[in-house]
Amino acid sequence: MTIITNTILDKIQSQWTQWIKDEVEFKAIDNHDIQVLTQFTDYFGDSILFNIIEKSEDNFTLTDKGYTLWNMEMNGIDLNKKNTTRYRLFNWYLKSFDFNVTNSHINKENVKLRDLSQAIIDFVQLLLRISDLGETNRANTKGIFFDDVKNYFNKDKNVYYFTTNNIALGKTKQQYTFEYNFTPELGINKLTKLYNTLSKNSMEAIIGIYSDTIEYLDDNYRDSSFNVLVNGINSDVQQFADGLEEHNIHVIDFQDKDEVTKNFGKAS
Repeated sequence: MTIITNTILDKIQSQWTQWIKDEVEFKAIDNHDIQVLTQFTDYFGDSILFNIIEKSEDNFTLTDKGYTLWNMEMNGIDLNKKNTTRYRLFNWYLKSFDFNVTNSHINKENVKLRDLSQAIIDFVQLLLRISDLGETNRANTKGIFFDDVKNYFNKDKNVYYFTTNNIALGKTKQQYTFEYNFTPELGINKLTKLYNTLSKNSMEAIIGIYSDTIEYLDDNYRDSSFNVLVNGINSDVQQFADGLEEHNIHVIDFQDKDEVTKNFGKAS
C-alpha cells in the first residue's frame, strides 16, 4: 500500500490553492461591492459570476443580482414554474447550499468573514448545478446553433477558408478555444468564438478573454482580429454587441448572411 506523506499532501494542497487563485478574479465595484468572476462556465458558455456585498463589519451577502434566473429565462427555461422537475431540483439545490431567492436574486445573507471562502465555493457549485438544468435546452439552442454554423460553412468551402478549434494561451496561462479561424486572404486571421446569445455576463467574459489573449494573438497570428459570431442580434443584445465593438471585438450576426460573407468570405 502506498503511504501518503505530508510532503505529497502539502504539494497537493499548494497546487489546489494556486489553481483556485488562477480560476477566480475579485474586482472591487465600489467600497462595499466586490465582483467575483470565475473561469468556470455554464451550459450557455457564460462565465460564472456573482457579487459579494459588505453589509456591515463582518457581515456579507453573496448575490447573483438576478442574472441566473434571467439568463435561464432568456434561453427558454422557467425555473419558477411550479410542479415541474426543474422547479423541484432548483429549490432542492438552493436548500442544499443554504441559499434563497429574493426578487429573482439568488442570495446568501449574513455570511461572516471566517465563512466567506466556503460560501464562495458553495455559490460556484450551486450556480453550476443550476446551469445543469439547462442541459436539455442547450441541446435545442446552443447545440443546434453550433451545428447550423458548422453545416453552413462546410457546405461552401470555396467561399470560406477556415480551421477549427484553435487554441490561444492567455497571459494567465489559461487556454481558450476559438471555434473558427477564418482566413479570407493569405496572412489574414479572423479568430472567432461562437455564442448563442450575448448578455452582460458573457460580454464581460469575452472582454476578459480578449485582454488575456491579445498578446498571444499578435505574436502567433499575422494580422489577427478577435470576432464573435452570434445567433441573432435583437434590441436586448445590441447593447452588449456595442460594448464589445468598443473594445475592438467584432460582433457578426449569423442570421445576416450577407454580413457573414462580407466578414468571413474569400476576398474577391
